[in-house]
Amino acid sequence: MTRQLLRYGSACALAIALATGLMACGGSDNPSAATTGPTVVATPQPVLFEGKLDVGGSSFYSFAVSATGNTNVMLASVTTSTTPGNSTNVTLGMGLGTPLGTDCVVTTSVQASPALQSPLVSNLTAGTYCVRVYDVGNLKGPVNFAVRIVHT
Repeated sequence: MTRQLLRYGSACALAIALATGLMACGGSDNPSAATTGPTVVATPQPVLFEGKLDVGGSSFYSFAVSATGNTNVMLASVTTSTTPGNSTNVTLGMGLGTPLGTDCVVTTSVQASPALQSPLVSNLTAGTYCVRVYDVGNLKGPVNFAVRIVHT
């Protein structure tokens, strides 16, 4: 029993010595100790534009860009609205442009199927832009969609 107490006492003494030494290194009494804050890395914040698209219809979303950089637009998912969660690989139109009233004047467009890549990439300057999603004649019924927009 005394050996166990001796070992326990030695382990506690070692822990206290280490803790005291660590506190002394970073304390305010030590002017040579450098203190640094966490590094903050500004990463692009993705925006998710979701909606419902009827046969022959379109939908758009406006967003602001504060600095020049690439904007990536990806058709993240298309699901049937009759059975939510049922994915479909239908091709839709996606356009990037500027908002005008209740629509989006498209300057760049692509046809895209849901994928984990951005088929629509454009270098934009500060301003207000929009993404338009539309049926290119492939829809047989309404669908739900999700578009991911990332500005870097």
